[in-house]
Amino acid sequence: MANKVSGFFSRKSKEGTKAARKLGAEIESEVGQAIDEAKRDVTKAVASTTKAVKVTAKTTAKTAKATTKSAVKGAKATTKSAVKTVKATAKDTAKNVTKTARTAKTVGKAIVADVKKDVDLATKPNSTWSVAELKAAARKKGISGYSSMTKPELLKALGAK
Repeated sequence: MANKVSGFFSRKSKEGTKAARKLGAEIESEVGQAIDEAKRDVTKAVASTTKAVKVTAKTTAKTAKATTKSAVKGAKATTKSAVKTVKATAKDTAKNVTKTARTAKTVGKAIVADVKKDVDLATKPNSTWSVAELKAAARKKGISGYSSMTKPELLKALGAK
């Protein structure tokens, strides 16, 4: 009986090994199929993501190009406006400088005339001068007898008004 039991277990062991190998092969086949399916899914996902990235990149590039064009156009308009403003300001400033120069010239002439009057008054003897100043002026002009003259006589001799 031991032989029968031993043979039984030997057969069952062989059947179990066969069944295990068959089951292992089936599992290996299913795992292989699952791996292949996963590879296909990953490949599809990569392709889909790549396509989406390309589309996004194109859209972003178009948007950037449009934004750049708009910015350049705005900058050109702003620059053109600034140039007009600067030209107008420069023209107005030039007019104001010309007016100011004319006014300064007129005022300068008036100041020169006033100074000439003041110089004439200061250099020509008048009643505001002291007797000593009048005698010194008479000495310079070479008038004789000035030392005994009175203030009115000195003024008359020096031709004062």
